[in-house]
Amino acid sequence: MLYKWFLMALILLLFSAVSHARDSVRLGIHLEPPMLDPTQTPSATAGEITYGNVFEGLFIINGEGELQPRLVYSYEVSDDGLVYTFQLRSNVRFHDSSTFDASVAQYSLERIIAEDSNNPQRILFSNILSIKAENSHQLRITLAKPDAFLLYNLALPAAVMVHPNSSAHNATQPIGTGPFSFVSWSPERSVLLERNDRYWGERPKIQSAEFVFMQTSVGTESLLAEGLIDGLLGVTRISHRFIIRPDYRMIPRNLESKMILAINNAHPPFDDVRVRKALSHAVDRIELTTLYGPQVEPELIGSHFPPRHPAYVDLVDYYEFNLDIARELLHEAGVESGKEIILTLPPTDYGRYGGLMIADHLESIGFTVELDQVDWQEWMERVFTQRDYQLTLILHVEPMDINIYARDDYYFNYQNKAFKDIWEQVMDARTDEEFYQYLGKAQRQLASDAVNVFLFMRPERNFMHRQLQGIWKNSFIPSFVLEDLYWAD
Repeated sequence: MLYKWFLMALILLLFSAVSHARDSVRLGIHLEPPMLDPTQTPSATAGEITYGNVFEGLFIINGEGELQPRLVYSYEVSDDGLVYTFQLRSNVRFHDSSTFDASVAQYSLERIIAEDSNNPQRILFSNILSIKAENSHQLRITLAKPDAFLLYNLALPAAVMVHPNSSAHNATQPIGTGPFSFVSWSPERSVLLERNDRYWGERPKIQSAEFVFMQTSVGTESLLAEGLIDGLLGVTRISHRFIIRPDYRMIPRNLESKMILAINNAHPPFDDVRVRKALSHAVDRIELTTLYGPQVEPELIGSHFPPRHPAYVDLVDYYEFNLDIARELLHEAGVESGKEIILTLPPTDYGRYGGLMIADHLESIGFTVELDQVDWQEWMERVFTQRDYQLTLILHVEPMDINIYARDDYYFNYQNKAFKDIWEQVMDARTDEEFYQYLGKAQRQLASDAVNVFLFMRPERNFMHRQLQGIWKNSFIPSFVLEDLYWAD
């Protein structure tokens, strides 16, 4: 009997050594992207798989959340802040051996700003007057007016470099310059990448990576239980039996996922700031944070801005939870008790369960709330595109997207000259001190106008095997960059 126990222990030890002294990784991901080209879809999951892996931009947000040159070697900015001159790396090739040079960079950026562009962040680059390849490795961008966000925007997944010979097929057969090349996409199953051994930079230790689509919570826990995936991306809740496993660990994922109760500022009675302020006083944000169970504590926010940014202003207590104040504001605005309103909810757990809490809060101050459950396609079309809604509970995952409040055609219908004037100051900032100062003013203006009910930062985690090291913990781009991964002994 002792011999059998010794033999079993030896087998398990050998299996563990073999299974983790390896050069591949399998990662669970909750949503399957509609395509794999982040320059053509607003779906964050496209960039989650390909950003920094298959595709690279001129700049990148690294694992410490820092803006760093990537395909740019060096750059200069003119004194008036209107002309950016970039020196590009000279030894870069796409996975099909096509050369990356300034003409390709010009093509990529002109494709973003073209009138018929499908790029989800096209508006961020509308300030560009011209893009010119000065020579094979020098690129010049000229702006209509200064833009303090230009370099940051060039680091977004929507601004990665693509080649004119392959860009038309990147939705299903992505070809980039990154450290990993695309192998296959099995719909409803997974995407497989392999190391690009001709990569211009340092070669990753991981040979291959498979992103496995998690279709159901039962299937996810089954794969975890059987050890068939090495990590799970974007975890908000997971059963206790996995959290206590000694061979896995929960790693914070510092995304900028801002939960808000979005308000149609043009729809009566919400066109009255007193009514919007009443909503901010009525919603119990502390109760809403219980959506994610006792393991995590979401961080409250008072504006559309991430707390970890150096320009962050703490406005959490700007509107205290006070039903009496909320009722008084509604009375002043002439809103009668029993007023019927519609809360449109997306098909997510936070929509289903959080919507019930929000409805209860609003009914406690006199509204009669109708819940309108819709699928993603209908939400995107009716709420986001047509702006046909009153209230909606939604998660904004885009990093540093406070600029959306300066857009006339955005679905909040917030058109405020004071905020636009502040945003012009933000864009024209020449120093970090000015930049942070005006971003602070922008946050205060949004809170003062009660544009939306700003709730909290959704807690994001990665659930990873303890021996899997080199994970980018502090990048706020929705992505899982593989280049520094390795299996520890």
